[in-house]
Amino acid sequence: MISPIIKLLRTEGKRSRITKSEIRKDYLQDRYVLIAPKRAKRPSDVRPAASNHVDTCAFCPSKLNKQQVLKLYPGKKWRIAALKNWFPAVTPGNAAAYGKQEVVVETPVHARELQDLPPARIAELFNVYGERVRLLQRDPKINYILVLKNFGHEAGASLAHSHSQILGTQFVPPHLMDKTDREHRYQGIYGSCIYCDVLREEMRGPRKIYADRNVVAFTPYASTLAYEVCVMPRRHVDNVAQLTAAERAAIARVLQKILRAMRTLGVSYNYWMHERVRDPDQHFYMKITPRQAVWGPVELGTGLIINAVPPEDAAKFYREQFKKK
Repeated sequence: MISPIIKLLRTEGKRSRITKSEIRKDYLQDRYVLIAPKRAKRPSDVRPAASNHVDTCAFCPSKLNKQQVLKLYPGKKWRIAALKNWFPAVTPGNAAAYGKQEVVVETPVHARELQDLPPARIAELFNVYGERVRLLQRDPKINYILVLKNFGHEAGASLAHSHSQILGTQFVPPHLMDKTDREHRYQGIYGSCIYCDVLREEMRGPRKIYADRNVVAFTPYASTLAYEVCVMPRRHVDNVAQLTAAERAAIARVLQKILRAMRTLGVSYNYWMHERVRDPDQHFYMKITPRQAVWGPVELGTGLIINAVPPEDAAKFYREQFKKK
């Protein structure tokens, strides 16, 4: 039996160009996006995100607080540092908002951004993510883990030194509980993982950016933000801690190219990876979202998000960027 969403993707796979506005539904949840190509701006029209470098930085090696350090990778002359979050939103001592927060400093060099690191170093970062996530998984009170990065003011970054964060909480966001229920329902009806099915369709359609033996990158059918990207391993693997060295290397190569492409857009961005700790059968994915659009009354009042760049056009842009050295 073929699900309606897979039938739709197979039909949509025949269209590589969208010229009229249309409403699209998320692969799984009741979330809708209005794709409105006539409202699109060319990438060169986007105002570059402002830099926020400062003279005194708490993440630089000379200023690092030893009491804040959880672990230095690979050692004293570190390339990556895991730190306690000095201003956590959740803490182990708060029963009303139990959780743990960490900061991962991605490089000791203040002016170096993640996309400037070689793929081997980015793969090392994902190895560190995996280790930190495994440690959080050992806490029986942690039910949800989020690995995230904010780059640029519009994306919520407060410090310029390249870093990301890991959040573990007892609270599981309701929309993720709903997504879990829908994933299990889909599997019960169609006998397969929805993300495995979506990946198989998207990797041969107009929204594919890149695919190799380990990983696939594509722009989601109902992208909520312009130039949004989803990166997924081909293998049905639960979370970032279970990625193989080959999968980490493949994701690192793709992520570097995606972030360099976003730099040509001049935008801030977020990326994140979810894990529902008590559900061991998820399909890991990474979402990367440029933050150039500001939601107005239509989005806030109706919940219908307007995306002015069709995912098919965004995928074409990325494919062209991937060809560059």
